[in-house]
Amino acid sequence: MKNVLNFLVTLLVFWAGNEYFSQYVSVADTKTLLIASVLMFIISFLYGLALVFSVILIPLGIGCLTLPALMLAALVLTPLKLWLLNQYLPGFEIHGFWTYVILTIVLSIFTVEVKKDRHSHA
Repeated sequence: MKNVLNFLVTLLVFWAGNEYFSQYVSVADTKTLLIASVLMFIISFLYGLALVFSVILIPLGIGCLTLPALMLAALVLTPLKLWLLNQYLPGFEIHGFWTYVILTIVLSIFTVEVKKDRHSHA
């Protein structure tokens, strides 16, 4: 359920960026919006699996080496995902360095809220 909510949050952030801040974020059509959201979701899901796998490997001594690297990678992963989408997905454009920064912060805040909300109900 958390993954679906994170996907929907990403979709909503991209849609809102296109609707209200079109000079900074532009999405050509609904298909591009869905593809961008799915790609962000897939990369985040794979990163989450790598993080879980790293935590599992801590008793073996291997996770102690990979976990800090993965946590550090989280700081640059979202802007990197956004940059890759901007470069390789036709119809999806992000204009300006500060737009990357703001999108990274917004996506981080709302996906964290989704995670907190789910844990508070468990």
